[in-house]
Formats: sequence, C-alpha cells, structure tokens
Amino acid sequence: MSDHVDNLDAVRARIGEIDREIVARAAERLALVKEVGEIKRRLNIPTVDYAHERAVLERARAAALMNGLDPQIAEDLLARLIRASVGAQEDERLRFSATGAGKCAVIVGGAGRMGRWMAHFLSAQGFTTGALDPAASSEENAWAKGALATADLVVVAVSPGVTATLYSEWVTSPPRGIVVDIASIKTPLLEPIAALQRAECCVGSIHPMFGPSVALLRDADVVVCDTGDARALAAVEALFAPTTARIVRMPLAEHDRVMADLLSLAHATAIAFAVALPKAQQPVRSTTFRALESLAAAVVRESPDVYYEIQAKNPYSAQAIERLRDALARLVGAIGAQDSTAFRQLLHEGLSRTT
Repeated sequence: MSDHVDNLDAVRARIGEIDREIVARAAERLALVKEVGEIKRRLNIPTVDYAHERAVLERARAAALMNGLDPQIAEDLLARLIRASVGAQEDERLRFSATGAGKCAVIVGGAGRMGRWMAHFLSAQGFTTGALDPAASSEENAWAKGALATADLVVVAVSPGVTATLYSEWVTSPPRGIVVDIASIKTPLLEPIAALQRAECCVGSIHPMFGPSVALLRDADVVVCDTGDARALAAVEALFAPTTARIVRMPLAEHDRVMADLLSLAHATAIAFAVALPKAQQPVRSTTFRALESLAAAVVRESPDVYYEIQAKNPYSAQAIERLRDALARLVGAIGAQDSTAFRQLLHEGLSRTT
C-alpha cells in the first residue's frame, strides 16, 4: 500500500508542477500580448483580428490532436486566453487614448451598478471622476456637487423619470460641460433634452447594451442616440472609440421603438418563463431548460423599478407584448387542436426570424 501512496503523491506533485507551469506560461503569454497591443496601437491596427484568432484556435486544435487531447478542451482554454488578451489590449488602448486626461466627470447615480461601471471606464481614460449619489460618501458628494456646473462631462446614470426631473431642474442653470444619459428608455427624456438644449446645454444620449458585470466590450453594442447636437455626438462616440465595442448610431426618437423588441419583448419572455416554472425543482435539467433558466434568473434578479420602467414607460412595449401574447395563443391552440401543421408553421416562422 505504501508504494501506491508514494506513487499517488508523486503523480500529484507532478500535476502541481504542470499546473504552475501552465499558469506561468499564461502570464507570459499575456505579457507578450500587451507588447502586441502596443505595436498595434502605434501602427493604428484594430485590437481584434478575427482571422488571427481563428488561426490560433485551429493551431490549438491541431496541437491537441497531436498530443492525444480533446480538441475542444484546447479550444476552450485558448478562447479564454484570447478574451483575456483582448481585454488587456483594450485596457491599454483606453489608458493610452487619454481621452479624459486633465478632465473631470461627475456621475449622477455613480454609486449604482452602471454608475460604478462608468466611473471605472472613465477613470481608465484619465478622467477624474466623482459620484453624486445619496449612497456615495459625503466627501465624494461634496466634490461632485462643487464640480457639477463646470465638469467636462456629466453622466446621468439614474432612472429615466429621475433623469427627466433633473434635466428640468437644470434648465435655469445648465452644466457647462457635456451632459449624457445612459437611460434604457428615451421617451420621457425627449422634451427635457430639448429644453436643456434650448438653454444652450450640450446634451448627448447613449444606451450601453450590456450590464455592469461586463468587463470586455468585445462584441458589445453601444447605442449612441443622435440628439441633434454634433458636438455631444462626437464626444460620446470618442469615449468608446478606443474600445472593441460596436457603436450603433440612431435617432433619439427611434430608440424606444427598437428597444421594445430588444428589451421589452425579451424581458417579458424571460419573466413569464420564470413565473411559469413549478415551485418545486425538477430532479433533472435539459440543455434548453438550463439555458432558459439561466437567462430568466439573470432578468428577475435585476432592479424591479428599472425593469418596470422599461416595460411601462416605453410607448412601443404594448405592441411587442401583444405579439408575445398572440404567439403563445397560437402555440396553445395548435397543441390543443392536435394540429401538427399549425405547430410546424410556428417553428418555421420562428426559424425564419432567428436565422
């Protein structure tokens, strides 16, 4: 027995050595990636090179096959390293862009989750940031209140209703810098934004199409709404220009119609699924169930107030929800009538809209 124990300990010791070597090589790879990022920055080459990424993954799969390893394991490992590499290069681009060097930004609602994300994002570009938020420290609030009037950038990261109220209050003495909201719904802001603009305030409006847990903006969309102010539009687009985010420009008045499908319909579907689940958990879970359960759980964990506004304050939400109701009624009807043709038609329609 002792010989077997000694062999087990020796094998585990060797595994430990390999694990440490893997971590060391991953760290070395990341350091080299930063050098690559620096070269790309000097040559003005985009951070993401999809063709090269594909070559890296194919190389990993080939090496796995040569060494008797499941190629999927090698691909998953390299994919995670690629994501870390792109994130490191993006951080370096933000730092070197120095978009906010020598500038200050006040973040109204800066103690909230997206407010904190914006603070981190702007700080990485050189901005001096501070939160104006009841949950922030008294010192930070004092600084933010003092800086609000003259700050280069004022980011409003509170609900659309509160944003509209603030804008109405600011009309008599608007901030001198660029004011930009990140609200998910824009209809309540249309007139307040116009009023601020009439008061000669530079106002922009964006909608980051991701949550505060996102660290890497690769493949993330940032909607930049055109408020009719060219200076504000250029300034907010410049904030995301050094990143790998996809900037999507659209008219301010068009935003909520698009979001009725992207947010209202999607959230309502996830909420309905969560509510329809049985109270007792099932002993097994299918792949489809786990995917839907995970999505629904992410939605119902969010702020009820914010998600209520997304549904109730968007004038186009009702149309999207009505389509969901109609689709469910057709599904129930097809199943109840034992109509396989109608059921097949539903899947055909769904396929045509999701591919």
